Amino acid sequence: MNNKLQCIVTDGQGIDNLALVEKPEPAALSDNDVLVEVKAVSLNYRDLLVAKGLYGGAYDPPIIACSDMSGTVLEVGKKVTSLRAADKVINSPFRSWLTGKMDSRIIRTFVGGLGVDGVLIKKLVYPASALVKMPEHLSFEEGSTLTIAGLTAWAAVMTHGKVQPGEWVLVHGTGGVSIFGAQIAKMAGAKVILTTSSDQKAELVKEKLGIKHIVDYRNEDWPKQVRDITDGAGVDVVVEIAGGETLARSIKACNYSARIGIIGILDDTYSKFKLFDVITKQITLRGIFMESTAELNALARFSEKHQLHPWIDKVFTLEKTVEAYKYLESQKHIGKVLIGL
Repeated sequence: MNNKLQCIVTDGQGIDNLALVEKPEPAALSDNDVLVEVKAVSLNYRDLLVAKGLYGGAYDPPIIACSDMSGTVLEVGKKVTSLRAADKVINSPFRSWLTGKMDSRIIRTFVGGLGVDGVLIKKLVYPASALVKMPEHLSFEEGSTLTIAGLTAWAAVMTHGKVQPGEWVLVHGTGGVSIFGAQIAKMAGAKVILTTSSDQKAELVKEKLGIKHIVDYRNEDWPKQVRDITDGAGVDVVVEIAGGETLARSIKACNYSARIGIIGILDDTYSKFKLFDVITKQITLRGIFMESTAELNALARFSEKHQLHPWIDKVFTLEKTVEAYKYLESQKHIGKVLIGL
């Protein structure tokens, strides 16, 4: 393997600094690794932060960008028994978080940031233990979206949210995590309320996902609207992607014993809310930073069982990566923005 591979690298100094370069193929596989031909890569808000140096700073030398991929196994190491050539796979975002809790060692293996090479390259070597067989009913484009957006929503709604049939789930906006959260919640038998400021997006979500209850978050009294929809009780699970004042209002919209998965900081990194509300209602606040390979596998199998199809907004070519990042940054999308290889 001595050919050159095209890939996109980031130096953390701006989206316009993303560069298409060539890197050599690896000389040989270790016993426990797998060589994958990457077919599609999914973009996340985190990728914007990495490109702008807001997620671990600048990188010298630059690192390979992005965290989510799907692809086909080309070759397996001598000790690999879980996969074989021609298997379709998706990657866990952490190279060594197999199961259980996060720790200080695992977090340093998060690909596509913090100085660790990502997956936006034609061929990729990855630990077999951190790969999951892609759901058979999905295209490569759809499969690539499970790694972060799908897994984050899964963690918030199922792993830690422990949603039950008949409960109410609140999701904010129409980005990748939120759309996944709504889909997973509905398939688990829960009822969904979605917030958005766009009438056009609201109509598309109603039509495509069958979500009946949508509120405009520009109305500062939206928590009361949520409680009215739930007959005064409030929601049981929140997929909180905004933080800031939005989190404070989400708390006001909660039922007793609600579980809030705190995922993003689109609103603000700081939030001011009444602790009395959290204490008296026994609300659980849980930071969500993706999940393990075991949970990604659980999501993949859930997706197969329920025939979940991720919402794909637009697919760009590798050469149009800068445009893809800028489109994601514009927030004009619904669901996921991808790069096809």
